Amino acid sequence: MSPKQRVVVVGAGIIGLSTAVKLQESGLYSVTVVAEHTPNEIVQGMKMSSEWASPWAGAHWRPWSSNDNFSLQEKELSTFHELMALAESNPETGINKVVGIDLFESLDGGEKPWYANAVSDACEIAIESLPDDVVYGVEYTTLVIDVPKYLVYLMNQLIAQGVRIIERRINGISEAVEVATEGSDALQLPNPIVVNCTGIGSLTLGGVNDKKLYPIRGQTLLVRAPDAKRTITRVGNPLGYVIPRCDGTVIIGGTAERHSWDTHPSNVTTKTILRGALDLEPALVAKDSAHLSVEDKVADLQSRIISVNVGFRPMRDGGVRLENEVITTNNHGNVQIVHCYGHGGFGYQSSVAYAKAVVELVDLAV
Repeated sequence: MSPKQRVVVVGAGIIGLSTAVKLQESGLYSVTVVAEHTPNEIVQGMKMSSEWASPWAGAHWRPWSSNDNFSLQEKELSTFHELMALAESNPETGINKVVGIDLFESLDGGEKPWYANAVSDACEIAIESLPDDVVYGVEYTTLVIDVPKYLVYLMNQLIAQGVRIIERRINGISEAVEVATEGSDALQLPNPIVVNCTGIGSLTLGGVNDKKLYPIRGQTLLVRAPDAKRTITRVGNPLGYVIPRCDGTVIIGGTAERHSWDTHPSNVTTKTILRGALDLEPALVAKDSAHLSVEDKVADLQSRIISVNVGFRPMRDGGVRLENEVITTNNHGNVQIVHCYGHGGFGYQSSVAYAKAVVELVDLAV
């Protein structure tokens, strides 16, 4: 039997790990993951880089796609169904079903969001029940993802399937080929296909250097609030959201600061997030605190902060780069590259569909 085509996935965020899982599940490829940062850092309790976007996400399923972006709508909805199946079948994933509420300060073109008609139990909220400065609200069953738990789950799936995970920084895309061809036997095999899932790293990765990429800085808080059970998002200025996990902690946020590389948390922003989150979800503080003043409630919630987080969403002008490319290397001739990066803040909620799209591109490259 001839050996399987080798594929090297560069990057171990949500897109890289999801892609590696789908490639390995196909049964057609021998997969290796190479990344500077991996979920091992979560397991070991290490301090994580802000540039590794995935561990800093909320995360929940709430579409980013506009009403006229049908391609992204399809990917988000497809991912929703697959993640919903995981939530219902495997509690080890960290994915759980919850009530989701989205509140809009305005509607593009006056049209309600597309998913209000696509999610089976979506129900519009009566206008008289909305805050004064909100014009539209919708409630539906959705998903929240305990991000550290899900990333570790994906890594463990890969390890169980025999995928090598190599923790190494590479400075150029062609270095991925060098990693995969280490050893005399490997040199006799055809060149591996390289899948580039480096997110914001593609801005400086040699051989890619994509200047269309830029960061969207996000500051969030992880708080202890076991009574908060719903995920609530306010779409407006400022952006606000409450995303519960299943261990009694909740991510509240946040900010969306384009082109900012500031890794330092802002105390002013922290206060703003606390106030905004309490407006969205009073259950963030104990039920017996109803008599407290707003300032006292903010102080109570502030005392429950576990961590203040800063991460950088990998946004790209023109949208996600999803395409094949052939590069010429000094030592290995022509090498097939499949790019998949630039998912901004919609990586988790579209991850499965993008992973499947990469598998299709790899199939074409063989």
